Amino acid sequence: MPAASVIVHLEGGRERTLRCLEALAALEDEPTFEAILVDDASPDLGDLLAGLSGDVKVLRNERREGFISSAIKAAEAASADTLVLLRGPALLSPTALHHLDVDGPKNHGIRGFSAHQHREPEAHPTATHALAFRRADADCLRGAAGAAPGFELAAICVELARRGPVVTAREAIAAPAGSAVAARRTPGERTELTIVVPTLDATAPHVRACLASIAANTSAPHQVVVVDNGSPPQGFTAPVNAGLRAVDTPYAVVMNDDVEVLDGWWGPLRAALDEGASVVFPQTVEGAMREDFAAWCFALGARTIEEMSHAPGEFFDPALRIWFQDTDLLLRLRAIGRPPRLVRESRIRHALSATVRTEDPALRAWIDRTIAADKAAFARKHPTVLAT
Repeated sequence: MPAASVIVHLEGGRERTLRCLEALAALEDEPTFEAILVDDASPDLGDLLAGLSGDVKVLRNERREGFISSAIKAAEAASADTLVLLRGPALLSPTALHHLDVDGPKNHGIRGFSAHQHREPEAHPTATHALAFRRADADCLRGAAGAAPGFELAAICVELARRGPVVTAREAIAAPAGSAVAARRTPGERTELTIVVPTLDATAPHVRACLASIAANTSAPHQVVVVDNGSPPQGFTAPVNAGLRAVDTPYAVVMNDDVEVLDGWWGPLRAALDEGASVVFPQTVEGAMREDFAAWCFALGARTIEEMSHAPGEFFDPALRIWFQDTDLLLRLRAIGRPPRLVRESRIRHALSATVRTEDPALRAWIDRTIAADKAAFARKHPTVLAT
């Protein structure tokens, strides 16, 4: 039986994950350990994790479940009495496990050890990149459920501290796995595709997953325009129109920030556009799907942007700020006999507009008021549609 089970929660990012795996492989032979990797519906790690062998367990979530839920699942699959939980793909120093031994003869009564980026005597245990505790205390994970994203390890520290001391192991070094920036295609190559992603928070985990899926699964030369419009929120139409004004490529895609594209998604869309379609959209898997026009991800050519814009520089009607702009476009395309085309060979995942379902009271109130105004504006523009 291994002395420790090292649990890593993965949401995506091949470079960071690879560096973490390399650090695990460099750990000293003693104490022995197993690695438990939880692939939390990552968009780009499937082939990397599939090639692993040895003392590695890979658990996969079909849909994103978050840090605590993934840690609980890993703890249940662990073989060792000591669990070492990493914040994302953190990097453990080669001797880290030796200093995170909660069952060591001198550690009686200590409930947990935390590891930090530097040997800082004043580092607080909650500011940790790795946390070691006994599997017998794994129920503390459930006690930390509901912790804010990024503060899960701190919440687990609090739960453990109810039972005994949680201390900093100064010699156990754990560092965040930074991402190296490198050219994924030939520098200077002509860009084919512009992907516009409007968001209220460009740093949110679901946005990072969206961008990671684009990077991993888009073989064509492309650029991504992220429009962070959360200060203050502007709705959907304004950031999309701003992003499309920046398009200088033959093709463009508009994508909600909670979409994740899957392998081979772009080629079939491009082929359909080249065949003459004005607007095309992929098949959404593992979730709700609209077959008339699933506008959370759609592609179009530069000519369509020019022909179908509501006004110069305004692709969507600015009077429809959050809702109905896609229905307005659908009706206008139908009117000229060129409705959006579903391309089933292209596949994506979608979290179904998590932003619109926000529980923030101020944002929720503004969204409700704006949707009501959008409905009135749409009814004035298409008076027979909502009445039917």
